[in-house]
Amino acid sequence: MSSRMSHRFISYIVVLTLFLGACASQSPEQSAVKSVAVMPVASQNNAPGVPLSLKEFFQFPVGPKGLAPSQKLLSLHTKRVRVSGFMVKEEEPSKGLFMLAPLPVSTSEKEDGPADDLPPATLYVHMPQRDAEKVLEYRPGLWELTGILSVGNQQEQNGRVSYTRLLLD
Repeated sequence: MSSRMSHRFISYIVVLTLFLGACASQSPEQSAVKSVAVMPVASQNNAPGVPLSLKEFFQFPVGPKGLAPSQKLLSLHTKRVRVSGFMVKEEEPSKGLFMLAPLPVSTSEKEDGPADDLPPATLYVHMPQRDAEKVLEYRPGLWELTGILSVGNQQEQNGRVSYTRLLLD
């Protein structure tokens, strides 16, 4: 194992330990879920959305060919879903787009480019058309979002390729 990989592994362990310790020490007021209000556009949007955990994106255990999308994820393509996660802290956020991850994480686009440690179950969240030109300021904490799920490779405006997207309405 190279020293860089060893250093990265140790960094993961330290971050995970700090994260779990912070979660355990939060008061109920601090750990409240932040919600983004989604205004109904059509009658179908009155539904609350099928709950989908970021942990349900891929089949477990991971097979010999690597990650494979779960049947639940594939069955919810183009359906209204409700997802909880943490907003990814980006150095250079994009207009109308942010990322949601299963744990708090930040990216260093200026230093690392797209070579970062985003989890595979990172969800790309597209703001509603009326907010497509706005850059959403980073907000820590757990978010709960509702929108239409889109599955499949797609080039994003920030230069990344996404596999899962949530289209807020």
